[in-house]
Amino acid sequence: MNVDPVANFIKYDFTITEDLCKQFITVVTGVLVFSLTFSEKIISFSTAKKSFRILLGISWASMLFAIIACGLGLTYICIAGGQAVYGGEGYPIAAWTSYKWITAAGISLD
Repeated sequence: MNVDPVANFIKYDFTITEDLCKQFITVVTGVLVFSLTFSEKIISFSTAKKSFRILLGISWASMLFAIIACGLGLTYICIAGGQAVYGGEGYPIAAWTSYKWITAAGISLD
């Protein structure tokens, strides 16, 4: 049985990673928007202690970084998919770069 690595990459790795990125970006963006919208009700932002405002600002910054990093991961996985489909040999490098950005996005929310 001869397994084509490019076909497997497109069928499994590319498809699953692309869906994961889109869902991750959607969820993190929703949480960020919800948090920004209701920041006054969550901690009474204008009257809260400076440490709470700083902590909330850091969490917003990490969510923004996660969105950007996952967007870069999505970009690289799309580049890898295009390279795989059209015969480029560099698709594994672009895929690994994508995985690194996606991992950074997930770690930033820990």
